[in-house]
Amino acid sequence: MKKADDEGEAEQNKPTRSKSRSSTKKLKVKMPKVKIVLKIIAVVAVFLNFRFLLNFMKDPISTFYHTLIVVGICVAINFIAVWILFHKSTFIRFYLSLFAILGSFGYYFYINYSNQTFLGNNLISSVLMILSVLMAVNPKVNYYLKSFIFLVVPVIGIYLSGNHFALVWTLMFNAGLILLFRVSKLNEKEVRTKRREKQSA
Repeated sequence: MKKADDEGEAEQNKPTRSKSRSSTKKLKVKMPKVKIVLKIIAVVAVFLNFRFLLNFMKDPISTFYHTLIVVGICVAINFIAVWILFHKSTFIRFYLSLFAILGSFGYYFYINYSNQTFLGNNLISSVLMILSVLMAVNPKVNYYLKSFIFLVVPVIGIYLSGNHFALVWTLMFNAGLILLFRVSKLNEKEVRTKRREKQSA
């Protein structure tokens, strides 16, 4: 009797198991499609973000807090997009941070050179940018200090220049965030390797 009951239970469980397997297979098929859609959305969001910032810089009137909020939202969108696209590759994120820094420097100096506004109202901003360039180029400077500077300088720049260089400050802030999170992850890996070495010893 017990054997018969066990066989009956096994037969009842078979369809449920097959259903669960089919549902997991469907999820596995759907997941890559969802990832592709998310990556496309991320790329489009970054493109629209830059387009919005270029138009926002043309706005003649913008307060410090308004510009700070707008830049903060744009930074968040870019950072989320980078994380969606390259969350597994710290190497690519590092080079993206370098590209963002170079882009912010290049665009800042291009605007000032074309308008001949390095001096006058943009003098302090230009000094801050030059200091940031020196910090970025110097390999002896710690990554934490670099990321801190790339997070603080944009806030000061927004206070001094308003929305005039919104794209520049957004790129620099993004570079600082990417560097900061990259450094924290590298430190976590170092701690794990040290623990493994101690356990093996």
